[in-house]
Amino acid sequence: MRASPSDSIRLAEALLFQSSGPVSRTTLVRALGEDVEIAQIMCQVARRTKGLGFELVAVRDGWMFQTAPDLAEPLRAVLEKPPERLPRAAFEVLLLIAARQPVTRPEIESFRDAVLPQKTLTLLQEKRLIRSVGRKPVPGQPQLWATTETFLVAYGLRSLSELDPLLEGLRGPF
Repeated sequence: MRASPSDSIRLAEALLFQSSGPVSRTTLVRALGEDVEIAQIMCQVARRTKGLGFELVAVRDGWMFQTAPDLAEPLRAVLEKPPERLPRAAFEVLLLIAARQPVTRPEIESFRDAVLPQKTLTLLQEKRLIRSVGRKPVPGQPQLWATTETFLVAYGLRSLSELDPLLEGLRGPF
């Protein structure tokens, strides 16, 4: 039996509500069925949540609920301690990884013309902003690093392409 459109919308809302991160198109298709038009369902969910204390946002190949932007600051003051800022060197490394991913530690060091302390990579990993995505097939097989969905969410990005204008100077050959 095929679910009614309103049941599909409600199921999508429940799935988004229960998820701790973005819900992929694949997961939505699995939950709602192959014959359901996911884009239409997500438009309906966005319409139904408009003006509420949360909103639907697209992140990479999925969607998630987040606090309405106008309420984020008042909630932050009540619910959480101020976000810990990354040290300047760690933020610089994070931007290099975002611009050039996947990238190795020696490539980062070459671009920065400075040694990259392990504690910087560890900090970025602990904050789930970067992750290892394999090894480069060259002698020594250094680890490759890339940003995560947590990075996108933390910086309010739908995709890395939104960073392109800011990172243009960091791209190019090593």
